[in-house]
Amino acid sequence: MLQPNDRRHLFESLRPPEGYALDYAIGTTFTLELLALLTAPLAFTTFDWADEDGHLTRSPQALLATMQQYADRITIFCQTGKIAIPKNHSLLYSYLEGSVVEVNASRPGGIFHPKVWVLRFTAPNQPILYRCLCLSRNLTFDRSWDTMLVLDGQLIKNSKEVATNRPLSDFVASLPRLARNPSLVERVQTQVDLIATELQRVQFELPAGFEQLLFHPLGLQGNSKSPIAGQIDRLLVVSPFVSEKRLQQLGQQGKRNILIARPEALEQIPPTTLGTFAQCYQISPAANPEDADAAPSTPTQAPLVGLHAKLYVAEAGQTARIWTGSANATDAAFERNVEFLVELVGSKQQFGIDTLLALHDHEVSFRSLLEPFIPPSEPILIDDSLQDLAQLAESKLLKFFMTAHVLPTEASDLYCLQLRFEGNGPLDFTPDLAVRCYPMTRHDLATTLNAQTEGMIEFKPLTCQALTSFFAFEIWTSDGVQKLSAFLLNVPLEGVPANRRQQILCSLLQDKNQVLKLLLFLLAESKADARELLEAIVSTTVVDGAINHASRSSPPPFPLLEALVRTLDRNPMKLDHIARLVDDLRQLPPETQLLPDDFESIWQPIYTAQQRLNP
Repeated sequence: MLQPNDRRHLFESLRPPEGYALDYAIGTTFTLELLALLTAPLAFTTFDWADEDGHLTRSPQALLATMQQYADRITIFCQTGKIAIPKNHSLLYSYLEGSVVEVNASRPGGIFHPKVWVLRFTAPNQPILYRCLCLSRNLTFDRSWDTMLVLDGQLIKNSKEVATNRPLSDFVASLPRLARNPSLVERVQTQVDLIATELQRVQFELPAGFEQLLFHPLGLQGNSKSPIAGQIDRLLVVSPFVSEKRLQQLGQQGKRNILIARPEALEQIPPTTLGTFAQCYQISPAANPEDADAAPSTPTQAPLVGLHAKLYVAEAGQTARIWTGSANATDAAFERNVEFLVELVGSKQQFGIDTLLALHDHEVSFRSLLEPFIPPSEPILIDDSLQDLAQLAESKLLKFFMTAHVLPTEASDLYCLQLRFEGNGPLDFTPDLAVRCYPMTRHDLATTLNAQTEGMIEFKPLTCQALTSFFAFEIWTSDGVQKLSAFLLNVPLEGVPANRRQQILCSLLQDKNQVLKLLLFLLAESKADARELLEAIVSTTVVDGAINHASRSSPPPFPLLEALVRTLDRNPMKLDHIARLVDDLRQLPPETQLLPDDFESIWQPIYTAQQRLNP
């Protein structure tokens, strides 16, 4: 347990069990990177899209294929103002507009900080399966040391409620009530209600060796007590961020306690408080990956390497209790934030502190990554005055309710995107700062907010493809030298042109050959299968090393026919995703029609057969 060689990628844990498919996924995160969310559905396919180095593919056709299948089956709840602005824009991000719901903690001064996934899997004539992931990791591409607990279970219909699941069920049910924009959760309320209800009758399997499992949501109504209580002889605290008061409380529970945290956090704690722990450790800098891409993209982001795991291990007699999840050893985590911890109970011999921190000969262990923390003689004080000003400006901005409206312009193919602010007071900020806003798709239209904004900004002209519900906000020093904060907000979007989805498809799929590739990605049952089908396309569209332009505009249907027939036999429900894509492409004007030639002649009989088999 918790050994560096026992690592697992988040996306591996999202993959459905053999023979099953994802029905719906609910995820929670503090910070969110849209690219991470865009690639996550690759894990829900029946095969592995990772390359030899374990990195997920970013093939446009593969990403579009999974978005076509899964975009409306994923909902991510994240803290308002914590969606990172992508370095590069992609039209594929438009598929995520309905999947991201920004939320706020209900308690003053708190944040929404849990990292939980609940996945519902289905298969024909098989019981419904659930998977719960409790992580310390956000939905980002950071390289930190994190923890992940994977719990699999089966829905037992007509059985008694599993009492220990009630806190997890209540947590899921509460998520829509925390939404900043309630209109964004109307689409998913039915799925949230179903999952919250079914979770009460799911029998989760205990991880090997453990005897008991308990769920602990924090920061919701009725969740005010710290679960780290009861008899404690000895305590291990693993937390990247800490506060003096919380450490004083934890340090008094048990004897010979151990604390592991980030050095920059420990440097802020007086030595007398650290002295309540027998030993204090930090992750050795040598244990962090050397990766130029790991640098933070904005000054306000935490470093993307180092310790990020949150773990508490308490020993009492011969019993060990482990709490893992999102809660740091801070007052905010246990008194104001929305957090989530899972408690596991087992034997001290198997899961106690000494077992966790044991050194192993000729093998890298968790303990071998640690080095003692040597506190400075005085706490190191950091000047955060500019960041404090930026935080105040951000808080003021987020008090406004925003809606976006699409308006026509004189040009029939161009639009005006109007962002409206509803709230008390003007949009003015301290003279030391400049607050800029723009649609994620058009950085060149950035506008500075001030008292003259009068509750509304217009961005124009925009093409149909550039319309978006994601708006970027940047907070700079007034001289424009230093960026202090940058984030996206997902704003309710009204007046969207009826053909927007088709226009985006037309931009993503530039010719019939790309449509054929997309169709085959949707139909493939394995990575080797997809490669074989794509090679069949290449072999028929390349002549003597050069592209045959006639074939490029009219790719042959034979690989597609074979794939459709096989899908009809093995997985007929998958044809419904093809039907949705076909309906979108049919609505394109004749001059931009992208469906492969002769496609209708092979598609219609197969889809008719599928509907007869599955009325």
